[in-house]
Amino acid sequence: MQPEEAFDIAVVGLSARALVTAARRAGLRALALDLFADADTERLAAGSVRLASGRGLTIAADDLFAQLDQHIGPNTPVVLSSGFEHRPRLVERLAGRFPLMGSDARTLRRLKQPRAFAALLGELGIPHPRLFEEEAPPGVPALAKRIGGAGGQHIRPARRVRGRKRYLQERLEGRAVSALFLGDGRSARLIGFSEQWCDPAPHAPFRYGGAAGPIRLDAAMEHAIADAIGRLTRATGLVGLASADLMVNGANWHLIEVNPRPGASLDVFDHPPLPPLLRLHLDACAGRLPPTLDIAPSPRAAGLLYAPAAFTLGDVPLPEWVADRPRPGTPFSPGDPVCTVLADGESAAQARAAVHERAHRLIGQLVPAGGTAT
Repeated sequence: MQPEEAFDIAVVGLSARALVTAARRAGLRALALDLFADADTERLAAGSVRLASGRGLTIAADDLFAQLDQHIGPNTPVVLSSGFEHRPRLVERLAGRFPLMGSDARTLRRLKQPRAFAALLGELGIPHPRLFEEEAPPGVPALAKRIGGAGGQHIRPARRVRGRKRYLQERLEGRAVSALFLGDGRSARLIGFSEQWCDPAPHAPFRYGGAAGPIRLDAAMEHAIADAIGRLTRATGLVGLASADLMVNGANWHLIEVNPRPGASLDVFDHPPLPPLLRLHLDACAGRLPPTLDIAPSPRAAGLLYAPAAFTLGDVPLPEWVADRPRPGTPFSPGDPVCTVLADGESAAQARAAVHERAHRLIGQLVPAGGTAT
């Protein structure tokens, strides 16, 4: 069997498990390439490769190309997840070698360069937080963020910021809401809304905690957001699955950022009665959007479980509601992500409460069972 015949698709990211799960549901044989190659990814994928890491939590480009050249042919579609937001040149190189199913480097630059993005939102009349050059005006709360950052760990309250890799954004109050949608470069289809929460740590007060959905907003607000997403899709050429992060406060909403890739929302939305979302992603990349998506899955929540102390995972069975399962013997430092905790409920709020309860119970079992907390 030739390499290009072994896999229908290759999925790449810091963690590829959510995309591999989506590929399995879509009936696709996936090669997963990520930094963890955890037990779930290996079980669900047709092939799993653990990539070498670069500086910090990044994918080493040379190893990525070497592994892709070894395992797939030039006609195998490639789908990217997290880890490429701040690397448009790498995305450009990948698109030059393989059929890249997702937004291109030009779109990434327009959406992930904060000043260009804010200017575009201003031109389109889409409400968004202000950016400040070096210092926030007196009395205006602000946040320092890293360009291309993800997961919330890079965000800090700040009055001023310096350096090319960080920017200063007005801090808005309200509910953190994410809109999952599909784009074909010309128009968009809204899939649904979820609500996000933070899991603060001493040096990361806005660390991503999880998401629960679907939720509903005021009908007029949903229509306005869908319209804004459609106009933004046309302006940037965005294709495939993407998410728009919003801050909602009463009757007001602001668009904070757009992640032009499949992301954490897959865990919340990719189940019946919705069709397989990765199939919809591939169709959208080919210019085909579904006529309507007026259906919603049952409420579900997905939360990240972080290590509260240093420990080593013991040889203990993990519950069926755990995803991103680490292997026995994996060491964790305080603050490391351990796994994803899933829960269903009668409402998004109930599912979220169930995730919190399960996470609390699970970490109480894992730390003493796996080793000595420090």
